[in-house]
Amino acid sequence: MYILTLTLHSYTRWLVLIAMIYALFRAWRGLIGKREWHSLDDFANRCFAGLISLQFILGVVLFLLPNGLAYAARQAAAQNFSAAMKVYDLRFFGMEHPLQMVIALAIVHLGYARARKAQASASQFRWAAICFTIAAILILIAVPWWRPFLRGIA
Repeated sequence: MYILTLTLHSYTRWLVLIAMIYALFRAWRGLIGKREWHSLDDFANRCFAGLISLQFILGVVLFLLPNGLAYAARQAAAQNFSAAMKVYDLRFFGMEHPLQMVIALAIVHLGYARARKAQASASQFRWAAICFTIAAILILIAVPWWRPFLRGIA
């Protein structure tokens, strides 16, 4: 179960990144170009919000399963928190990565909801552009780029 979930989480990150880039492109293009909100803009936002939510669910399952670095981090922190926080992988997967991703998820959903409810196109694009940019920065910082890019291959 752990390896399957980890593999899905690893592959889904690429879908999230693609959706994020597409949503950011549409939001900033609409804001800068003073365009009218289009159904493709809503589709881009919905894809980004949906995929990051799926990624979050997979991450929570990984965090709760009794295997892997998150489990080791919880165990080490329960025994000696300060010593566990000095080990980079334990700190990153036990605290930094989950916390940043939860914040990014909340910001994506805030931007998606506010853009959907806004009346004027400029306001819709502004909410999407600002929130998605902040979330993108958090996501790009919190992705473990040093881990395998495609699990199960090589």
